Amino acid sequence: MEQQLNTEQSESKPKRKKIITVVIFFVIIVAIIYLGWIEGSRWWQEKQKWVKFGLAEDKFPFRMYTEKELVERGLWSGESEWYNSIPTRTTPEETYAIFRKALMDGDLDKAAECFIEEKQAEYRQDLERAKTEGRIPEVLKQLTELYPRGTKIVKGTNDTNLATYEIFIIENGQKISNPIPFTKDKNGDWKLEDL
Repeated sequence: MEQQLNTEQSESKPKRKKIITVVIFFVIIVAIIYLGWIEGSRWWQEKQKWVKFGLAEDKFPFRMYTEKELVERGLWSGESEWYNSIPTRTTPEETYAIFRKALMDGDLDKAAECFIEEKQAEYRQDLERAKTEGRIPEVLKQLTELYPRGTKIVKGTNDTNLATYEIFIIENGQKISNPIPFTKDKNGDWKLEDL
């Protein structure tokens, strides 16, 4: 009888060990799934934030855009190694001179091409309206040459792909400053952002 009792106790010990092992294994698996879910949710929310800002792809695995891709999408400003590597084909001063000359010659298409791509159609319409209303000479009077006597366009801020110049005009005896922003495009041409 004693031997039978010892046999039952020795058989119950491995059963208990198996049950404890299964429970521990189950707890570990549940903890891993829970932590994976929490971290996965955080990762997904973070990626969706970048997607919303346009800085990452909108398809899984939500890859972040490279600097070059951000520049091409118009989402990069400031210092850029990629922009620095683009050789300048047309300086802001040259773009400004081309724009002014195109207005003098009445070539509104060429004048509109001096603006950034997103605003070319808008400025083409504005210039056409100004021409129809006979205001082109008035616009040209405000757009002084680069360095004429008394008034000039001077360089303000300059960055890798952003530059601001100012035109100073005398109106009613007052010197008025008109800032003109330029942006370097991916072809290396500086274009007018606004006028």
